[in-house]
Amino acid sequence: MKKWHVAVVVLSLVVVATGVGVWVTYVDFLSALKHETNRWAVIEDVNGDRMAVEPSSNTVWSTLVELHQNGTSMWVGGIVERYANKWGFRFKPDTVTVAQFTAEALQATIRHISADFDYWLGLGWAYVGSRVVEAHSQP
Repeated sequence: MKKWHVAVVVLSLVVVATGVGVWVTYVDFLSALKHETNRWAVIEDVNGDRMAVEPSSNTVWSTLVELHQNGTSMWVGGIVERYANKWGFRFKPDTVTVAQFTAEALQATIRHISADFDYWLGLGWAYVGSRVVEAHSQP
């Protein structure tokens, strides 16, 4: 086999491996943003981790949209429930809330909740210091 054939094969394998890696990262990103309703916001915590929240309350939805527009960070939380996304949990939609202050014992990051899910499930409520990076509403 000629040297340039080997170089082409190696280069092709690198391109394919890189493409697969990018695809896996993209699918992982989408899994974090999994949602079931036509109205959801994407929150980002201090670690840069993101997840979707789907508040059923119109008041909470309005607050999330306002936070998205003005870039303000607040505590976003609710009752933790098991969910099939990257993190293994979500905030139960009818309990999603936004607060300026919350009990320190209820404060966490997305990764922290995911890593110790049973603790947070038993505790019930959790809040993540967040900024809203996306807000989507579809008819």
